[in-house]
This record gives sequence, C-alpha cells and structure tokens, in this order.
Amino acid sequence: MSQFVYETHSQSGILLNANENPWNLPDSIRQEIKDALDTIAFNRYPDDSYQELCEAYSQIVNIPASQILAGNGSDQHLGFLIGTFLGKGKNLLTLSLDFGMYDYYASSYDAGIIKYPVDPFSKMDVDDFIHFMQDQDPDMVLFSNPNNPTGNFLDLAEIQRICDAASCPVVVDEAYIEFAQGSALSLLDRCDHLYVTRTLSKAYGLAGVRIGFLLSNQANMDALRPSHVPYAVNSISAKIGAIVLKHADLFDEQIENIKNEREQFAMLSLQRCRIKPSQANFILIQTPAIQALTQAFKENGLTIREYKGKDYCRVTIGTPEENQIVKDVLISFDKEEQ
Repeated sequence: MSQFVYETHSQSGILLNANENPWNLPDSIRQEIKDALDTIAFNRYPDDSYQELCEAYSQIVNIPASQILAGNGSDQHLGFLIGTFLGKGKNLLTLSLDFGMYDYYASSYDAGIIKYPVDPFSKMDVDDFIHFMQDQDPDMVLFSNPNNPTGNFLDLAEIQRICDAASCPVVVDEAYIEFAQGSALSLLDRCDHLYVTRTLSKAYGLAGVRIGFLLSNQANMDALRPSHVPYAVNSISAKIGAIVLKHADLFDEQIENIKNEREQFAMLSLQRCRIKPSQANFILIQTPAIQALTQAFKENGLTIREYKGKDYCRVTIGTPEENQIVKDVLISFDKEEQ
C-alpha cells in the first residue's frame, strides 16, 4: 500500500502556519466551560447522537439537526466519506493545490488520486474543470472552498454546475467558509450527491477540541449514519462545542477583524512579492526569492507554512500585532537588492 504522509504543524514561534484563530476563547466562555465540567458523567460513554451539539449547530447553519453528523474534526468526516465511496480501483478527483489530508485518506484506502492542475494565482476555470472531470470519470470529487492554500473561492452557481455535471459524490470542504460569502449548504436539497464538511477549528477557535460536522440531504444522512464510527466525539469536546455555538455571535467581531486584516495585506504595494487575494483566513505569498523570504520570517520569530520546491508560502492572518510583524518583514524584504 502506498501511503501519503501528512506533516503536522510546528508549535514554536509566532504560529501563523496552521490557519488557526489567533485568539483564545473569551474568559466568559472559558468560565462557562469550567462550570459545565461538573455536569459531565465521566464514567459514561457520550450520547452518540450528540443531540445538544448538533442542535446548537443547526441554529447556526439553519439546517435540521437530523442532517448533521458530528465528528472528531472535519478530517474524520473526510476520511469517512473517502472510505465509504472509494477503495482499490476507484479514483478521487481533487485539485493540484488543496488540503494534503485528501491524499492521506485516499492512499490509506488504496484509492487512486487524480489532480486537476490549478494556477495558485488564477481563478479556476470551472468549465475546463467540468470537462476534465467528465473525461476522467472519478468515483468522488473533493475540494476545499475557500481553497487551501490559494484562498480562491467558487460561488454557488459554479458549485451547482459541478454537481449537475458530476455522476459521483461531490464533497465540498468548507473549513474556511466563515471568511467568505455563500455556502454550498444552500444547495443540499437541489444536489442529490452533494456533501459538505465544516469545522469549529478555524473561525470558532476550537482547533484543540477537534469538532467537525458532515452535512447532506436527509436521504444521504440516513444512509451514512449507521456506518459512522460511534462515540467519535468525547463528552468534554461535545459540551465545549455546544457552549461555544451558543455564543456564536461573540465570534462575529473576530471574523470581521481577520477579514479586515487580510484585506490590508492585499493593499500592500510590493515589487519582489505577489500576495494572492484570499477569501480565507490566510494569504499566499509568491516570490522568486522564496528561501530568503522564509528565512526572514524565521529570523523574526514567525512560523509560516512552507511548500517544498515551490516559490510561495502561506501565512495565517494573526492578531494585528502579529500581522504588523509580517508586514514589516515584507516591506524590509522588498527594499533589499534583488
């Protein structure tokens, strides 16, 4: 079996490498979580329906709780769908630049991986992608939207066109959707083979808790639910998720701040670097002198996402103070002799 190896993220320096929310939970929410620990029966298995958690998320996305499946991060749902629909002799179609865990799960099930080539600094040609998809005839289509690492975004009409043209399950990974406009969830009842994954790791600051959701139409969820791994979310994580979602409005300001900070990077006038406009909570930076730039980041205590053999890197939008350090590095780098 050929196994793709996914490299986990560094935990040292100013962490701008994993697209996390730069702020910890507010004190009021953390206190509520501490108080709730006394209500948990640690000696009992969790409620496998995760009714409280799914109902809380239902209020956020306006989708019935019966169409929501909770899991250990959206990664678990991605692996679950790949394991359900793929295997030896079957193929996954994804993008040449996308989340590395797709390759990890597909290879673990001996599935083939077909990559549609994309230019990180250009919008994807949906018509060409559809032609490519139909020629390749895959057994599953999977992509992130907004895309990781480019920040590109497909609108609802484009996603519906892909779904209408596909003869297989289409999975849209919406890990960063809170930083964009328009979710594929509105297409679930129109596209029979559409599945959407979501996470609380990014906008809601729960990367350390590991909660994700899988959503599809009622018939698809009824078919999938019996095969899902039981007790996928521990009782503490489920309670934390439900509490955080009850206060979802507290994160609106953080999301807007991140989007505003992101747009400030797009307005920088640089000669040696190109910054890709993004609909996520990160930016992609390209330069022919990528090694010198990443070294400058390291020398200033910044940990960013590097891509071996590529001329670009990805930088998470952090706090205003962290972002200012990134800007200072970019401006200083831009002034250096080429």
